[in-house]
Amino acid sequence: MDNLREEIAALIDQLKKSDINGSAVERQTIYHLNRLVASDETAFDQGLADLKQFWLSSVDWCSELSKQIEKLIIMHEE
Repeated sequence: MDNLREEIAALIDQLKKSDINGSAVERQTIYHLNRLVASDETAFDQGLADLKQFWLSSVDWCSELSKQIEKLIIMHEE
């Protein structure tokens, strides 16, 4: 779980520094990721479910962001 939280923090940092940080999808992703970092174990599972739903409905399928979010989801499932 600590490794997953480190990956989440790294993605937040990367998104904040990216050139397309102003997009609504990026801002919403940062919001979801910040919720995960701040959550306890019980809230973490719900937060990840919310992130997954957001990912499926709002993030471009083959984008780099989609791949990064998918990596986090897979890490959690393992």
